[in-house]
Amino acid sequence: MDMLSLFKKVGVCAFASLISVGAHAAVSWDFTGSAERISTATGGSYEWSGSDGSVVTLSAWNAVGYNDIQNANHVFGRNPWGLVIDQDGYPCGSNGGCSGGDSHYIDNGNVQEFVLFDFGDQEFSLESFYNGSVGNDSDVTVLAYTGNGDPTQNISSLNVSELSSNGWGVISHHSNTGSGYESANSNLNNVFSSYWIVGTYMSAVGAGGDYVGDTAFDSIKFAGITGEVRTPGPIGSPHTGVPLPGTLALMSLGLVFAARQRRRKA
Repeated sequence: MDMLSLFKKVGVCAFASLISVGAHAAVSWDFTGSAERISTATGGSYEWSGSDGSVVTLSAWNAVGYNDIQNANHVFGRNPWGLVIDQDGYPCGSNGGCSGGDSHYIDNGNVQEFVLFDFGDQEFSLESFYNGSVGNDSDVTVLAYTGNGDPTQNISSLNVSELSSNGWGVISHHSNTGSGYESANSNLNNVFSSYWIVGTYMSAVGAGGDYVGDTAFDSIKFAGITGEVRTPGPIGSPHTGVPLPGTLALMSLGLVFAARQRRRKA
């Protein structure tokens, strides 16, 4: 095969690879449905499939003041408006369980509550979250894990103020989000992580995003999330094993030069 033919073939492959790198479709998860515990909705797995089949594992957590964070899966539920952490522990569908009153939201009235999203061996970049319903106020904090290892193994030994010193970075605080979609991570270089936290406002984790000046407690039902999913590539590759656009461009330019030199010699 002569150099010009090789260039043409590599050029086609480079163009196709450029398209594949740039074409990242958004994936969404819908958490609304009948009033029930998440353990029931997922058959005990706490796993939820997105619009493209990607799976995220959900877990609920809370903390009282500066006490250690505790798992709250036993009162983790959902209803037609989204995810809730039912502090009263009523069965879903009775006595307002999973549906009525401020204690049947995800809130920070008496206990700081949040949901942790574990994407396993995939990485996720959160683009937006959807509030199906809000109560008294609706300030939200979004965190992404940028440390090493699996943070779910030690999160219960931390308090909320220690999250930022243990690998959790503030992506954004959102003031008075209200019901509907709220963009997150949109003004940054896309942050990808296998672990995300979305919860009511947590001043103890540090600054980022909107300034939240009020002290009213927040209560929200998270109806869904949307973002980009990717599979990490080899060590040193920020996306996948596909060469980056810059690398492909350099390869193509090199082949152009080689082909021209070959023609001149001929």
